[in-house]
Amino acid sequence: MKVMGQLQSPSGSTVRSGDTFGTGEGAAPVPTEGGHASWGRRLRSLVLGPHGGGTTRRRASDAVRLATAVVLVVVAVPLVQANTSVELHVTDLLTPPPAGVRWLVTALWFLGSLGITVALVLVGLLVPRLNAFRQMALAAVATVAVCLLLYWLLGTDGGRPSVPTHAGFDQHFPVLQLAVATAVALAGLPYLSRPVHRLVVLSVTVAALCAVVGGYGLPLGVLAAIVVGWGAAAACHLALGAPNGLPSAAEVTDAVRDLGVDVRHLASTPRQEWGVAAFAGRDPEGSPLELAVYGRDAADAQWLSKIWRFCIYRDSGPTLVINRLQQVEHEAYLTFLAGHAGVRVPEVVAAGRCGPSRDAALVTRLPSGARRLASSPADSVGDDVLDDFLRAVLALRGARIAHGALSPETVVLSEEGALLRDFRRASSSAPLARTERDTAAAVAAIAAVAGVERAVAATCRVLDTETIRVVLTNLQRSALDAETERALRGEKGSLRTLRESLAAAAGVPVPKLVEAKRISWPNLLMVAGTLVGIWLIIGVLSDAEGSLAVIRDAAWTWVAAAFVLGQLPVVTGAWALTGAVVGPIPFGRCVALETSNMFTSFVGGDAAVFGVRVRFFQRQGLDVPQAISSGAIAGTASWVVKGLLFVVCIPFAAGDFHRPTNPGQYEGVIWLVIAVVLAVAIALAVATLVPKIRRLAAEKARPHLVTIWKDVKAIAVEPRKVVYVLAGSAGSQILIALCLGASLHSVGAHAGFATLVVVLTLAAMIGGATPVPGGAGVIEVGLIAGLTGAGIPQDQAVAAVFIERFCTAYLPPIWGWAALVYMRHSDYV
Repeated sequence: MKVMGQLQSPSGSTVRSGDTFGTGEGAAPVPTEGGHASWGRRLRSLVLGPHGGGTTRRRASDAVRLATAVVLVVVAVPLVQANTSVELHVTDLLTPPPAGVRWLVTALWFLGSLGITVALVLVGLLVPRLNAFRQMALAAVATVAVCLLLYWLLGTDGGRPSVPTHAGFDQHFPVLQLAVATAVALAGLPYLSRPVHRLVVLSVTVAALCAVVGGYGLPLGVLAAIVVGWGAAAACHLALGAPNGLPSAAEVTDAVRDLGVDVRHLASTPRQEWGVAAFAGRDPEGSPLELAVYGRDAADAQWLSKIWRFCIYRDSGPTLVINRLQQVEHEAYLTFLAGHAGVRVPEVVAAGRCGPSRDAALVTRLPSGARRLASSPADSVGDDVLDDFLRAVLALRGARIAHGALSPETVVLSEEGALLRDFRRASSSAPLARTERDTAAAVAAIAAVAGVERAVAATCRVLDTETIRVVLTNLQRSALDAETERALRGEKGSLRTLRESLAAAAGVPVPKLVEAKRISWPNLLMVAGTLVGIWLIIGVLSDAEGSLAVIRDAAWTWVAAAFVLGQLPVVTGAWALTGAVVGPIPFGRCVALETSNMFTSFVGGDAAVFGVRVRFFQRQGLDVPQAISSGAIAGTASWVVKGLLFVVCIPFAAGDFHRPTNPGQYEGVIWLVIAVVLAVAIALAVATLVPKIRRLAAEKARPHLVTIWKDVKAIAVEPRKVVYVLAGSAGSQILIALCLGASLHSVGAHAGFATLVVVLTLAAMIGGATPVPGGAGVIEVGLIAGLTGAGIPQDQAVAAVFIERFCTAYLPPIWGWAALVYMRHSDYV
C-alpha cells in the first residue's frame, strides 16, 4: 500500500532553532545503482535475515522461555517415572508404521535431526564474524550437557518401570539427537530469512513426529528433547544476544525504493523499540523524513506487550494487530484519522512492504526545522506551544482517539505549533478512560519539560475544571509513557507536587487516583492459591487410574440422587438469606442469587460471594452499612451452624477414624494447613500487638461491627427470621452431607452421617482458610484424606469425592454463570 497526501495544517517556512531530524553521523549514503541488488545480496536475502548492521539485543522473552523450559522439564520428570497411560496409548496409536513407509519415516527422522543440524551449521558459516555458528555450537554443547545430567540423575530410561510395550523403543529421556537439532535450529532462527525459518521449524516438527512413529523415542522423551533444546537456545540468546531482525540504514535506504521513496542521509534514531526500527533522514528537497520499519519480531513484541498490560493493568490498550503489514496500516490509518480531527500530524508518504525480507515500513514527512519537545530547552518552548499541545489532545479526545504514548518524544514543535507523531499504540473509538489517561499524560509531559509551575498554568488556561478533575484522578505512573516517567524520575515526588499544585490552582480537592492496575495483594494470593489447588488436583489425578474404573462401574441411580441433593443447598441458602435481612426480600431473587454464587464462589471464593451479596442487598434498597451487615450475618451464621454440627457429631464419629496406613501421602496437606494456621496467627498477632495497625483495624471494623450487632438484635426479636437463618444454614450442610453419602453409595461404600459432617466441615475449614477460589484442590484432598481416615478404600474415596464435587462444585458454575448474567441484566447485582 502506498499513500501520499498532506494531513496537517499548512505550516510556515520559518525554521526554529534547535535539534532537527535526519542529521547525525553514520548516515547511509544513497545507493547509485537505482536500488537493484546484486545476485549475492539476493541469494543472501533468500537464506539469511536482515543483519541490522550487526547489532544484537537481549530480549525479556528469552528469559521467559528459559524459565518455562525449566518448569516443563521438572514437571515431565514425575510423569515419565509414573509411566502414564496417556503415553502408552499414544505410543500404541502411532506405532509401528506400515512396512512400506518405514524407509520414509527413517529418512525424515535423520533429515530433520542430523540433516538440519549439519545444514544450519553450514549456513551459520556465512554469517559475518561467525556469530551464528558460535551461538549454535554453544546451544548444542549446553543441550548435550543437560541431557547427560538428566541421564546421570534419572538413568537412560528416565526412571520408567519396565513395560513390555516399550521393547524396541529408545527410552532415553530426553532424546539427545532431537534435542541437539532443536537447540541448533532455534539458536540459528534469528539469523535466517522467514521462508527458511518456516522450513526449519517444519523439518524439526516432522522429525519429532517421526521419532515416535519410528521408535526413536517415547512421546515424553521427544517432548522433553524439544523443551530442552528450546530452553538452551533461549539461554544462548539471553547470554549473547540475538539479531534484532531489523535492517540496517543502508538496507532500509535500498528497501524503501520499492515504495517509491528516495531517502538520503538515513540514520537510526537514539530511541528504539523492540521489533520496530526507527530511522530519520531527508528527502531530495531536504525535508525531514521519519521511517518506522517493522521487522519479524514486531508481532512478538506486541503480543508480549499486550499480555503484560493485560496481566498488570485493567485496560490492556489498543486492539491486537496480527502481522507487520497490519501494524503499519494501523499506524498510518490512525495518523490520517487524527489529521482529519484537526490535529497537526506528520504527512504520510508511504506505507507497505519493501525490501528482500518484505519488512513493513511507514514513511512520514515532518515540516522543515521541526524538533521534538524532548530535545527543546524549557526556555525555548513558549506558552502558546504548550497550550496548542493541550488543545490537540482535547481534539483527539473529542474524536475518541487515544494516542496511547504521549510524551516529550511524541510531540514535535513546528512553526505552526505542536504536532503529534508516533500513533503506533493509538486506538480509534477508544473508551473514555483511555482518552482521559492521554490528557493526564500530556500534562505530565509538559511538566517534565517546562516544569510543574508552567504545566499547571497551561492546564488551567486550556482545560475546564471538570477535565482538570479527570486529570487529577489519572496523574500516576501507570498512565505515563516510559519516556515521561524517566524524565520525572529524577525529581522525587514530582507527580504528587504536580497533583497538589494543579488542584490548588483549580480550586478543587485532590481526588483519589483511579485504580489502573488489576494486580493487588489479594489477587496475587488468589493466583498463588489457584496454583496450589491445581498442584493438589494433579497430585490426586496422577494416582486415580483405579478410581476411574470405580467411577465407570458406579451405580448411576445413586449418582442421580447425589446430583439432585447437590442442587438443593441453593434453596436452603436462599432461605437463610431472607432471614439475614431486616425486612422483607423476594425469595425468588435470593434463589437466583445463590445460584449465581455457585459460579462466583468457584472463580472468586468466599470474598467474591460476600461482595456479590452486598451488592444484591444494595440493589434491594438497603444502604451500604445494612448491606454489609446482612452479608456478614449470612456468612457468619453458615460457619456458626457448621461449627455446632461439627461439635455435636464429633462424639458419634470419633470411633470411625483411624491412623492412616501411609501418613506421608497427605504430608503436603498437613504442611499446607500448618502454613495457613501460622499465617493467620501472625496476622492476628500483628493486628493485636502493633498499635498503629490495631488502631487502623479498630477504626475500619468498629462501624461495621456496631451495625452488625444492631441488625442481629433486630433479627433476634423476630423468631421467624432466626429460624430462617439457622434452619437454612443447617439444611445446606445436611444436604451436602447427604450428597456425599449418596456418592459413597454409588461406588459401593458408606459412612455414618456424623462422619460425613465431620469430614465435610474439616475440608471446608481447610478450603476456606486457603486463598484458593472455591477451595478447588484443597477441599478434594481434605475430603479424600478424611474418608480414607474413616476406613474408606482410597480408590472408592477418590471416586466418591469427585462425584460429589462434580455435583456441588464443578457443574453448578455452568448454570450459575447463566444466573449471574440474568441478575446483571435485571440490574439485581
